[in-house]
Amino acid sequence: MSTLKPARIEAIIGASGSGKSAYVKLLALKRRPARLMVWDFKREYADFGTVVGDLSQAVELTEGRRFSIVMQPSVNEGIRTWQFDLFCRLAYARGDLCMVVEELAFVTRPSWAPDAWRMMTCTGRHGGVHIIGTSQRPAQVDKDFLGNATLIRCGRLGHRADVKVMADLLFCDQRALIGLGDLEFIQRRAGEKNNSAGRLKLPGNGNA
Repeated sequence: MSTLKPARIEAIIGASGSGKSAYVKLLALKRRPARLMVWDFKREYADFGTVVGDLSQAVELTEGRRFSIVMQPSVNEGIRTWQFDLFCRLAYARGDLCMVVEELAFVTRPSWAPDAWRMMTCTGRHGGVHIIGTSQRPAQVDKDFLGNATLIRCGRLGHRADVKVMADLLFCDQRALIGLGDLEFIQRRAGEKNNSAGRLKLPGNGNA
């Protein structure tokens, strides 16, 4: 009888400059996963794999046991939506990988997301896939992703409405989120009673 690994779905939320990408690069990808697919909307992950702009390239490069690809999608919304759907289908088919999606607001909406993305985030478990999704605003991300996240990490927010949403998700006082500065965060892991808080330490800056 086969067993599936526990789901790992990380929702990293915060305004521009709050430390989302730094967290993903420094902590989540620190160990360089053997199988990695990155949706690099902001063109910031070229150092983490082979950069591709064509899904046919991605299919070829993910056929082996080990791979690291960085998909840089089109700036055209229609093309980008189609590309993300195929990207998710490929990740779903490959399984047993780490999948990073930067700026989910550009490819999902509160009440809509591609079927393959929804299947990976809603079923809870799928072939050991570790999903990391980031967004500047929680209100622009599909609700199923946030609702099924096993880790929610919130940095500085830029809108009062976002503070309310994240306070509800983290079961915390809104004032705790209003006071966050750059690189500071509050997070909650599924199954834990209490949140944790801290400040992301960047290499060489001496900050804790």
